Amino acid sequence: MIQKILVAGATGRTGRLIIEKLLHQGIKPRALVRNLPEAQALWGDAVDCYPGDVRDIASLLPAASGMDALVSAIGASSPVGKNCPKRVDYEGVVNLVEAAGTSGVKRVILISSIAVTRPDHPMNCFGNILKWKLKGEEALRGSNMEYGIIRPGGLKDTPGGERQLVFSQGDKLLGLVSRSDLAEISLQAVQYPQPLRVTFEVIEAEPEDNRQSQLEFAALAMD
Repeated sequence: MIQKILVAGATGRTGRLIIEKLLHQGIKPRALVRNLPEAQALWGDAVDCYPGDVRDIASLLPAASGMDALVSAIGASSPVGKNCPKRVDYEGVVNLVEAAGTSGVKRVILISSIAVTRPDHPMNCFGNILKWKLKGEEALRGSNMEYGIIRPGGLKDTPGGERQLVFSQGDKLLGLVSRSDLAEISLQAVQYPQPLRVTFEVIEAEPEDNRQSQLEFAALAMD
Protein backbone atom coordinates (compact mmCIF):
# COMPACT_ATOMS: atom_id res chain seq x y z
CA MET A 1 0.00 0.00 0.00
CA ILE A 2 1.25 3.46 -0.90
CA GLN A 3 1.71 5.42 2.32
CA LYS A 4 3.48 8.63 1.30
CA ILE A 5 0.65 10.69 -0.17
CA LEU A 6 0.48 14.46 -0.65
CA VAL A 7 -2.95 16.10 -1.00
CA ALA A 8 -3.13 19.49 -2.71
CA GLY A 9 -6.25 21.51 -2.01
CA ALA A 10 -6.49 19.63 1.27
CA THR A 11 -8.65 22.17 3.11
CA GLY A 12 -11.30 22.32 0.39
CA ARG A 13 -14.48 20.31 0.69
CA THR A 14 -13.25 17.39 -1.42
CA GLY A 15 -9.71 17.63 -0.08
CA ARG A 16 -10.88 17.31 3.51
CA LEU A 17 -12.75 14.14 2.67
CA ILE A 18 -9.63 12.69 1.05
CA ILE A 19 -7.62 13.50 4.18
CA GLU A 20 -10.29 11.95 6.42
CA LYS A 21 -10.37 8.76 4.38
CA LEU A 22 -6.58 8.46 4.47
CA LEU A 23 -6.58 8.88 8.24
CA HIS A 24 -9.31 6.24 8.50
CA GLN A 25 -7.05 3.88 6.51
CA GLY A 26 -4.26 4.43 9.01
CA ILE A 27 -2.22 6.59 6.64
CA LYS A 28 -0.76 9.87 7.87
CA PRO A 29 -1.04 12.10 4.80
CA ARG A 30 0.84 15.25 3.90
CA ALA A 31 -1.32 18.28 3.14
CA LEU A 32 -0.33 21.18 0.90
CA VAL A 33 -2.12 24.23 2.30
CA ARG A 34 -2.04 27.97 1.88
CA ASN A 35 -3.30 28.67 5.40
CA LEU A 36 -1.11 26.68 7.77
CA PRO A 37 -2.83 27.73 11.06
CA GLU A 38 -6.23 26.78 9.62
CA ALA A 39 -4.96 23.34 8.61
CA GLN A 40 -3.25 22.73 11.92
CA ALA A 41 -6.45 23.69 13.72
CA LEU A 42 -8.32 21.14 11.62
CA TRP A 43 -6.01 18.17 12.08
CA GLY A 44 -3.36 18.93 14.68
CA ASP A 45 -0.47 16.49 14.50
CA ALA A 46 -2.52 13.84 12.66
CA VAL A 47 -1.57 15.37 9.30
CA ASP A 48 1.79 16.74 8.12
CA CYS A 49 0.85 20.20 6.88
CA TYR A 50 3.16 22.02 4.49
CA PRO A 51 2.60 25.62 3.43
CA GLY A 52 2.57 26.17 -0.31
CA ASP A 53 0.76 27.83 -3.19
CA VAL A 54 0.27 26.09 -6.53
CA ARG A 55 0.91 29.38 -8.29
CA ASP A 56 4.48 29.34 -6.92
CA ILE A 57 6.38 26.23 -7.94
CA ALA A 58 9.25 26.82 -5.51
CA SER A 59 6.81 26.62 -2.61
CA LEU A 60 5.66 23.16 -3.75
CA LEU A 61 9.02 21.39 -3.69
CA PRO A 62 9.33 20.87 0.10
CA ALA A 63 5.85 19.34 0.27
CA ALA A 64 6.43 17.04 -2.70
CA SER A 65 9.83 15.84 -1.53
CA GLY A 66 9.83 12.17 -0.55
CA MET A 67 6.23 11.54 -1.62
CA ASP A 68 5.12 8.59 -3.75
CA ALA A 69 1.74 9.96 -4.85
CA LEU A 70 0.02 13.31 -5.22
CA VAL A 71 -3.73 13.88 -5.24
CA SER A 72 -4.80 17.26 -6.58
CA ALA A 73 -8.17 18.56 -5.40
CA ILE A 74 -7.37 22.18 -6.24
CA GLY A 75 -9.84 24.47 -7.95
CA ALA A 76 -10.23 28.13 -8.82
CA SER A 77 -12.28 30.18 -6.38
CA SER A 78 -12.95 33.16 -8.64
CA PRO A 79 -13.49 33.68 -12.38
CA VAL A 80 -10.95 36.52 -12.37
CA GLY A 81 -7.93 37.62 -10.35
CA LYS A 82 -5.14 35.69 -8.69
CA ASN A 83 -7.35 32.67 -7.97
CA CYS A 84 -8.83 32.44 -11.47
CA PRO A 85 -9.03 29.20 -13.48
CA LYS A 86 -6.04 30.02 -15.67
CA ARG A 87 -3.75 30.54 -12.68
CA VAL A 88 -5.07 27.65 -10.58
CA ASP A 89 -6.60 24.96 -12.80
CA TYR A 90 -4.00 25.30 -15.54
CA GLU A 91 -0.81 26.99 -14.32
CA GLY A 92 -1.25 25.52 -10.84
CA VAL A 93 -1.58 22.00 -12.24
CA VAL A 94 1.47 22.56 -14.45
CA ASN A 95 3.43 23.58 -11.35
CA LEU A 96 2.21 20.57 -9.38
CA VAL A 97 3.18 18.19 -12.18
CA GLU A 98 6.61 19.76 -12.52
CA ALA A 99 7.20 19.74 -8.77
CA ALA A 100 6.05 16.12 -8.55
CA GLY A 101 8.35 15.06 -11.37
CA THR A 102 11.31 16.92 -9.90
CA SER A 103 10.68 15.35 -6.49
CA GLY A 104 10.33 11.76 -7.71
CA VAL A 105 6.59 11.40 -7.13
CA LYS A 106 5.50 8.29 -9.00
CA ARG A 107 1.79 8.94 -9.55
CA VAL A 108 -0.47 12.00 -9.78
CA ILE A 109 -4.24 11.83 -9.39
CA LEU A 110 -5.93 14.93 -10.78
CA ILE A 111 -9.55 15.78 -10.04
CA SER A 112 -10.76 17.64 -13.11
CA SER A 113 -14.36 18.01 -14.30
CA ILE A 114 -16.90 16.48 -16.59
CA ALA A 115 -17.58 18.42 -19.84
CA VAL A 116 -14.05 19.82 -20.18
CA THR A 117 -14.13 19.07 -23.91
CA ARG A 118 -17.35 21.06 -24.40
CA PRO A 119 -16.39 24.71 -25.01
CA ASP A 120 -20.04 25.79 -25.13
CA HIS A 121 -20.80 24.45 -21.63
CA PRO A 122 -22.22 27.14 -19.29
CA MET A 123 -19.40 26.65 -16.79
CA ASN A 124 -17.06 28.30 -19.28
CA CYS A 125 -18.92 31.54 -18.62
CA PHE A 126 -16.99 31.67 -15.33
CA GLY A 127 -13.44 32.41 -16.41
CA ASN A 128 -13.34 29.60 -19.00
CA ILE A 129 -12.95 27.16 -16.14
CA LEU A 130 -13.44 24.01 -18.23
CA LYS A 131 -11.06 25.26 -20.91
CA TRP A 132 -8.31 25.73 -18.33
CA LYS A 133 -9.04 22.45 -16.59
CA LEU A 134 -8.61 20.68 -19.92
CA LYS A 135 -5.26 22.39 -20.44
CA GLY A 136 -4.25 21.25 -16.96
CA GLU A 137 -5.20 17.69 -17.90
CA GLU A 138 -3.14 17.95 -21.09
CA ALA A 139 -0.10 19.04 -19.10
CA LEU A 140 -0.35 15.92 -16.95
CA ARG A 141 -1.03 13.63 -19.91
CA GLY A 142 2.03 15.10 -21.62
CA SER A 143 4.28 14.22 -18.70
CA ASN A 144 6.13 10.94 -18.27
CA MET A 145 4.43 10.22 -14.95
CA GLU A 146 1.75 7.72 -14.04
CA TYR A 147 -1.59 9.42 -13.54
CA GLY A 148 -5.31 9.13 -13.12
CA ILE A 149 -7.45 12.03 -14.34
CA ILE A 150 -10.92 11.89 -12.83
CA ARG A 151 -13.71 13.92 -14.39
CA PRO A 152 -16.56 13.97 -11.88
CA GLY A 153 -20.03 15.27 -12.51
CA GLY A 154 -21.39 18.14 -10.47
CA LEU A 155 -20.31 17.69 -6.86
CA LYS A 156 -22.79 17.07 -4.03
CA ASP A 157 -22.11 17.26 -0.31
CA THR A 158 -23.95 14.01 0.37
CA PRO A 159 -22.82 10.74 1.99
CA GLY A 160 -20.95 8.34 -0.24
CA GLY A 161 -21.83 4.75 -1.00
CA GLU A 162 -25.55 5.41 -1.34
CA ARG A 163 -25.94 5.47 -5.12
CA GLN A 164 -24.74 3.32 -7.99
CA LEU A 165 -22.00 4.95 -10.01
CA VAL A 166 -21.47 5.14 -13.76
CA PHE A 167 -17.94 5.22 -15.18
CA SER A 168 -17.25 6.24 -18.76
CA GLN A 169 -14.66 7.70 -21.11
CA GLY A 170 -14.90 10.19 -23.93
CA ASP A 171 -16.65 12.97 -21.98
CA LYS A 172 -20.15 11.84 -22.93
CA LEU A 173 -21.81 11.92 -19.49
CA LEU A 174 -23.67 14.60 -17.58
CA GLY A 175 -24.81 14.25 -13.99
CA LEU A 176 -23.89 14.57 -10.34
CA VAL A 177 -21.72 12.68 -7.88
CA SER A 178 -21.04 12.74 -4.14
CA ARG A 179 -17.78 14.34 -3.02
CA SER A 180 -17.34 11.40 -0.68
CA ASP A 181 -17.55 8.92 -3.55
CA LEU A 182 -15.13 11.07 -5.53
CA ALA A 183 -12.66 11.04 -2.64
CA GLU A 184 -12.92 7.24 -2.44
CA ILE A 185 -12.34 6.87 -6.18
CA SER A 186 -9.30 9.15 -5.97
CA LEU A 187 -7.72 6.91 -3.35
CA GLN A 188 -8.54 3.78 -5.33
CA ALA A 189 -6.59 5.36 -8.18
CA VAL A 190 -3.66 6.06 -5.85
CA GLN A 191 -3.51 2.43 -4.76
CA TYR A 192 -4.12 0.74 -8.13
CA PRO A 193 -1.28 -1.82 -8.32
CA GLN A 194 -0.69 -1.73 -12.09
CA PRO A 195 0.79 1.03 -14.28
CA LEU A 196 -1.77 3.81 -14.69
CA ARG A 197 -2.26 6.49 -17.33
CA VAL A 198 -6.00 6.95 -17.63
CA THR A 199 -8.74 9.58 -17.98
CA PHE A 200 -12.35 8.81 -17.10
CA GLU A 201 -15.67 10.29 -15.99
CA VAL A 202 -17.92 9.35 -13.09
CA ILE A 203 -21.50 10.28 -12.17
CA GLU A 204 -24.27 8.83 -10.04
CA ALA A 205 -26.63 6.48 -11.81
CA GLU A 206 -30.36 7.00 -11.84
CA PRO A 207 -32.13 4.72 -9.33
CA GLU A 208 -33.35 2.34 -12.05
CA ASP A 209 -29.94 2.20 -13.74
CA ASN A 210 -28.01 -1.00 -13.02
CA ARG A 211 -24.84 -0.16 -14.91
CA GLN A 212 -21.36 -0.60 -13.47
CA SER A 213 -21.16 0.44 -9.82
CA GLN A 214 -17.54 -0.49 -9.03
CA LEU A 215 -14.51 1.15 -10.55
CA GLU A 216 -12.57 -1.41 -12.58
CA PHE A 217 -9.41 0.13 -13.98
CA ALA A 218 -8.74 -2.94 -16.08
CA ALA A 219 -11.97 -2.20 -18.00
CA LEU A 220 -10.83 1.32 -18.88
CA ALA A 221 -8.79 2.20 -21.94
CA MET A 222 -5.43 3.65 -20.98
CA ASP A 223 -4.47 6.95 -22.61
